[in-house]
Amino acid sequence: MEGLQETRTVPRFNGRNPHPDSHTCPLSEEALNLWKIMSHDLRGSLISIMATLKLLNRGYYGRMDEGVENQVKELLGRVTQLIGISEECLGRALSADGHLDIRQEVLDLRKDIIHPVLEELSSEIKDHHLRIDNRLEHVPASRIPIKANKVWLKTIFRNLLKNAIQYGDSGGTIAFGFEIRGSSYRLNVYNSGKPVPEGWRDKLFTKVSPMRNNDNRSHGMGIGLYLIKRIIQKLGGNIWYEAKEHGSNFVLTLPIEAH
Repeated sequence: MEGLQETRTVPRFNGRNPHPDSHTCPLSEEALNLWKIMSHDLRGSLISIMATLKLLNRGYYGRMDEGVENQVKELLGRVTQLIGISEECLGRALSADGHLDIRQEVLDLRKDIIHPVLEELSSEIKDHHLRIDNRLEHVPASRIPIKANKVWLKTIFRNLLKNAIQYGDSGGTIAFGFEIRGSSYRLNVYNSGKPVPEGWRDKLFTKVSPMRNNDNRSHGMGIGLYLIKRIIQKLGGNIWYEAKEHGSNFVLTLPIEAH
């Protein structure tokens, strides 16, 4: 806040023993389990609220006047964002002890993952005047099956999309690509703008990777990409960065679920 003359170091918590010179503190097993339960239960409650708001928005309970309808749409957007936050918390809790707990199920990549993440971040996309080029919409199949963990896979695409919004051009383009390569899906998230400086590219998937966006402000995005790479490798895939002349491209592979 403005006007504060004194700053304090706030300890950062994780589930592992801290380095002697660090400011991190270990979470007890009880606290970590409580974090997991609260994140899971909060997500479940928010999903129920979102379902009711969607029914209201579709007129299931009767017509609403314009003012009420706008309020419902705003609430739906806020709840969608809160679901994303709760999933981020759940993902962090599940990985806090250094072990990724990935229970897999058969999902529809387009319906269960990409569409919800785009909806969740729609206000940020609108605020930055971005154009979304979603190539998955051109896939003729009615569904794109993939065996993965829903929370983790949404975390992957949420983080990649957030990075594309934050570091890309305002008024630019974000594109989702899709190909089938043998027994794997090859996907990518591209954003127009300046590519990552060459000196930082080999540090992108490490725990700490400070970056600068177009307004030259420094941000850290390494912990997100570090966790993303671990998740993707746990799912049997891989991820890497490709610099383009007028943008950045993150490419990932994931195994195909048999039809």
